[in-house]
Amino acid sequence: MSLMTTNGYICSDLQSLHDWCNNQSLTQQMLSSNYVSSRTHKWFGYEVILKPNPIIKKGHWDEKVNRLGNLILPGWDCALLCHYYPGGYMTQHRDHSVFEPQLVLVNIGCATLCIDNQEHHLEDGQVISFNSAIPHELLPVKSHRWSLTFRKIKPQYLRF
Repeated sequence: MSLMTTNGYICSDLQSLHDWCNNQSLTQQMLSSNYVSSRTHKWFGYEVILKPNPIIKKGHWDEKVNRLGNLILPGWDCALLCHYYPGGYMTQHRDHSVFEPQLVLVNIGCATLCIDNQEHHLEDGQVISFNSAIPHELLPVKSHRWSLTFRKIKPQYLRF
């Protein structure tokens, strides 16, 4: 049984998505990760600072992210754009409990994702979903790779 579902592929606008991702780095708003080396990131919708008691604040806004998120995960709360440099990886982990477990990820570039020790080779433009409460990791990437992950935040954390 596969722990990952392919929801579809970005085909007609894939080069535009690559260009948009590259432009995000040029704006110098991509922050270095505290958790992963060789990775930068940027939050859209809400930004979630991952601590035992997470801090949630307003993130960036972008029309492309909004349209895509509304299409692939209606009701999304936050989207995390990550840029992995060659050799970048993420060790096995479970996502923070602030998030609903199911996420939708747009893969931009090529990568191998392991979910519960099952390898999944992700293609450029592939849109996937999986339960992020199951242990998962990203194996070292061979070339620049981006991911745009859409999540919902559990309601009890969205009280302001």
